[in-house]
Amino acid sequence: MRRPSYLSGLLLIAAVCGLVDAACFLALGGVFAEIMTGNILLLAFRIGTGQQIGDATPLRYLAAILAFTVGALISGMLMRGSDKKVERAVGFSFELALVAIATVLAFATNAGSTGMGRDVVVGLVACAMGLQNGLIRKHGIADVATNMMTVTFTGLISELKVVGGDNHHWARRTGSIALFFLGAISGAFLTRFGAGWPLLAATILLGAAISILLTSERPVETA
Repeated sequence: MRRPSYLSGLLLIAAVCGLVDAACFLALGGVFAEIMTGNILLLAFRIGTGQQIGDATPLRYLAAILAFTVGALISGMLMRGSDKKVERAVGFSFELALVAIATVLAFATNAGSTGMGRDVVVGLVACAMGLQNGLIRKHGIADVATNMMTVTFTGLISELKVVGGDNHHWARRTGSIALFFLGAISGAFLTRFGAGWPLLAATILLGAAISILLTSERPVETA
């Protein structure tokens, strides 16, 4: 049986991102743990209008951004080593541990839109996503988005053959958009039963993705 490719591991991470942000935005107080653009925009809207936007307060947006920042800083420290395989193993394993702990706490505290349990869960997941995004910057591959799809979607459309393009990497672009979308749909559905369930699905998928990334060779191309 053919071993799953490095690309397939990255595509699974796109689905993880959809699950995580669905859980955090819909079930954990209206913030994003992974898409910081969303938090920055919502915070700006809150300041600009002077009105409450959804359930979240400015402090919640700032807390998520800070936790993400900590994760990104950790990724920066990890990626100063010379052994890329060790970097990936340590970084992605740490990320998985953070998401798994957050999932357990989400069930244990019945985390919802308010409360200390909610704050800790969002903080852990946002930190994990900051770490993940930092790792993907170095260990990702070209035209595979795992979170923000704007650039990937633009590349897919602007390089269609109908407008004279060459459809460069169309399959991986389409795959990352589709899996992110399906992950978000699945996460939104699972929030009907609580925040823990989409996080559990994210933990399982992340574990599968990481096992592929750590046992496959990364293609020789720039991220």
